[in-house]
Amino acid sequence: MRRLPVLIFFCLGLAGALSAQSYQVFADEYRRLTEQAFLRLGPLRLFPSLGVRDAGFDDNLYFGSDDGAPKKDFTATLSPEIRVYWPLRDVLILTFRENPEYAYFQRETRQRGFTNSYGAGFRSLLLRRFVLSGAFGNDVHRRRLSSEFQIPANDRVRSLEAGLSYETARKTSIGITGAFRRISYEEIRIDPADAPVSRLLDREEREIGAEAYYQLFPDGFLFLRGDLREYRFRDETAAWRDAEAVSFWAGLRFPLLGRIRGILNLGYKNFNPNRAGEPPFRGLVGNTGLDLRTGRLAFRLDFARDLVFSTYADVFYFVENSWGAGGSLYLTSFLKIDYDYSGGTADYSERAAGEDSGNRVDRRRNHSLGLTVRVLRTAGIGIAWNSERWTSTLGSFDRARNFVGLTYTRYF
Repeated sequence: MRRLPVLIFFCLGLAGALSAQSYQVFADEYRRLTEQAFLRLGPLRLFPSLGVRDAGFDDNLYFGSDDGAPKKDFTATLSPEIRVYWPLRDVLILTFRENPEYAYFQRETRQRGFTNSYGAGFRSLLLRRFVLSGAFGNDVHRRRLSSEFQIPANDRVRSLEAGLSYETARKTSIGITGAFRRISYEEIRIDPADAPVSRLLDREEREIGAEAYYQLFPDGFLFLRGDLREYRFRDETAAWRDAEAVSFWAGLRFPLLGRIRGILNLGYKNFNPNRAGEPPFRGLVGNTGLDLRTGRLAFRLDFARDLVFSTYADVFYFVENSWGAGGSLYLTSFLKIDYDYSGGTADYSERAAGEDSGNRVDRRRNHSLGLTVRVLRTAGIGIAWNSERWTSTLGSFDRARNFVGLTYTRYF
């Protein structure tokens, strides 16, 4: 029984570390699976993990505007996961994952519920240089998907992916990828249009891409990627949303256990709706998160920018920007204070003006203050207070939210 807490926290850190790798050459992945697996069942390597999200008190559960009385509740989402790998003779890796989740609400019992995600895949080494891969997934999550969602909702992504890469002796890799995704949403309605989200957002996405990785140091590499994606909405009344996008990305991923961790990832997107009159988007996109540790201090920087399909019947998309900075002060080897500030915008002005959207821009700011205790190796748990405020050029969308809850980090 004494090994159980050790096992849980070790698996949390190790499984997270493995899943954070966006690409690994075949030989490195095979070696890690055979040498670092904490649990073994015959030829199988098992990596269990346990995640907990939104565990705490929310004083505006439905993210309502300032005009109404907000709903308050205690919430938590429990997310255990198991990843199973079967390495075979240095040339084949079979994988399987299972991830049930349970969302708990103390007062709003109608929001409680189970979801389940699963998937399987393979990687095969051919002629010692080519890697053929494939995977399928059926992922269901209950969450607030964007700033427009006032209540948590279920989304389902059914996917098929394939890839072929050529790896050199210096661990450089170039390859092509393809993916098909069918995305569907729970039958809920969003004010003010009161239109079913499923009718507006259910869609199929087809993607083909090319990518290259150059390894600079263990677990760290430069990467380039370009892809073409096609969006086809399933309801005939939403066919005007069909579109295509071409994106180019470049960046640098740092080692997971180095002084600098994270990913620098910036790109350019050319998004073209098929229907005449709907405005295209051309510009910077990104998804960057970096952590720097030096002595008793640690610093964090985040930036993200991309398009988000809107849940409003008369609006196609908005441009979401977010940025943040924060730091930690290590009081002792096992105790630290964390502070983070983040801001962002949901910009609807790229779209032609409509009665409800017009030149609407929503702005967000969030302060977070927490205390974290190291419990095992690099894992830590703590408590944090978050104060979030949204303001909009349309005043009816102004809202505020406070959340006090538990936190978990893999990298204390």
